Amino acid sequence: MISCDTYSVRDYFKEGKIDCLSVPKLLKDLGISGVTYNQLYMSSYDTEYLDKIKQACADAGVKITGFIIEGNLAGDDAQAREKQMADDEMMMRAAAYMGAPVVRINLGSTGDLERDKTEGVQRCIEAFNRLIPIAKQLNVKITIENHGGVSKTADMILDVINGTDREWVGSCLDFGNWTDDVRYTESAKLAPYAYHVHAKTHEFNDKGEDINKDYKRLLQMLKDVDYKRAVSIEYEGPDDQVEGVKKTRDLILRYWPELAD
Repeated sequence: MISCDTYSVRDYFKEGKIDCLSVPKLLKDLGISGVTYNQLYMSSYDTEYLDKIKQACADAGVKITGFIIEGNLAGDDAQAREKQMADDEMMMRAAAYMGAPVVRINLGSTGDLERDKTEGVQRCIEAFNRLIPIAKQLNVKITIENHGGVSKTADMILDVINGTDREWVGSCLDFGNWTDDVRYTESAKLAPYAYHVHAKTHEFNDKGEDINKDYKRLLQMLKDVDYKRAVSIEYEGPDDQVEGVKKTRDLILRYWPELAD
C-alpha cells in the first residue's frame, strides 16, 4: 500500500494544525491508507494515548505501517548507548502495541566516518543482537534507513544486517538519502533487504516528476524483488507539505497503480 510518514507534514504538526490523532483522517482524505508514525510527534507512550491513536486510525480506515525511532547506537559514550537501547526497547513495545509491523532504528555515528565503518558498525551489531529477541517476541521487524553515519552506505548497512539476523533486521530504503551519482547502485543493493521504503521527494517538474529521482526506475527495483510492504511517502521539499504529499502519491501511482486502494 501507499503510506505516509508523519514527517512529511512536519510544519502542520509544528503549527498545531494536526497531531497524531488527526493525521490518519488527513491521509485518508488524500487517498492514502497507511501512516508511519515518527517519535518526534508522540505526546506520550502510555496505553491510554496509544489506544487513542489506534482508535483514530481504525476510525479513518488507516493502517499503521511503521514507527520511526531516532537516536544514536554508535556513539562513544557507553552509558548513553545503554540509555538509547532502553529507549529503543520501550518504543518497539509501543510500536507493536499500536500494530506497527516494522520500526526504523537510527544507527547514529561515532563522529568519524572511518570509525563508523569499524567501531560504529560493531556497536550497532551488538545493539541489534540484544534487541532481536524483543523483536521476535513482539513480531516487529527492525529496519535501517540510509541516513548518514553508520548507515551512510549500503555496504555498511549490509554489514549490520549480515552481522545480526536478516529475518528480523532489514533495510528502510530511502530513495532520497543518496547523492545523485550513487542513488541507483546503492538502492539496488538494499532493495532485496527492504522491509520498509521511504518514497522521498523534494521538487517536481511540470510533468509531476521528481526533478532528480527516476521514480519509474526506483519503483521497478522494488517490483523486481517482489516487494510487498508499504511504500511510505516522505516529502521534504520547499512547497506546501500536503501538496507535496499529493504530488508524491500521484507519482508513485503513475508507475505502480496497483498500490491504489
